[in-house]
Amino acid sequence: MTINAEQSQRWVWFIDVVFGAIVALGIQSYEPVVSEAWAQGLSEFVLTIVVGISIFSFVVYDIAVYHALVKKFPFGMTSLSFLRFYLDLVMAFTLYLLLANAFQLYPDWLSILVAVSFWHCAAVAWHLLARSEYKVVGGLSSAVLPHISFIAVYCLAAFLAAQIADKVFGLESTALSTSILIVVCLTILVVSLFRWNQIIKKVAV
Repeated sequence: MTINAEQSQRWVWFIDVVFGAIVALGIQSYEPVVSEAWAQGLSEFVLTIVVGISIFSFVVYDIAVYHALVKKFPFGMTSLSFLRFYLDLVMAFTLYLLLANAFQLYPDWLSILVAVSFWHCAAVAWHLLARSEYKVVGGLSSAVLPHISFIAVYCLAAFLAAQIADKVFGLESTALSTSILIVVCLTILVVSLFRWNQIIKKVAV
């Protein structure tokens, strides 16, 4: 095994350990929240489950994408590889913030929206670094534009949910925030499933 291959494998293993810790901590903190939500009634329980599944699906999607990308753009003994590795740690921390927010009794939709949007911005930077390191020409739009589009979709979904909940149904503050939270999380779930499908097709090819 070459030095570059060994370095790549070590960094991938380290990120995998971080992913494992994030998932473990998230699940550990989620169980008492589910129990408390169940005690407060069916609506709180369903809300907790919907938000939890949506955000956890995004985390699983990220882990799958990460492994597909590091096979295509392995780490090497270069400054650009180190920047990508550092960015992976930042994105992993962002995932932890997402789970920590989602896996509580009263999640904040705005914090979730900001965190997931930041993750997509970091993903764009990762793609640019990888393509620069491997001198990939062409196809930049297919790697970058989806992430920018998803941010726009999240924001649009939140805006429309707020407008409909306020103007059409006349919901008050708490119910309004809950409605936006549900719509944002379901949008994240749809995006995650959509990207999962894309990854499966690419891997199959």
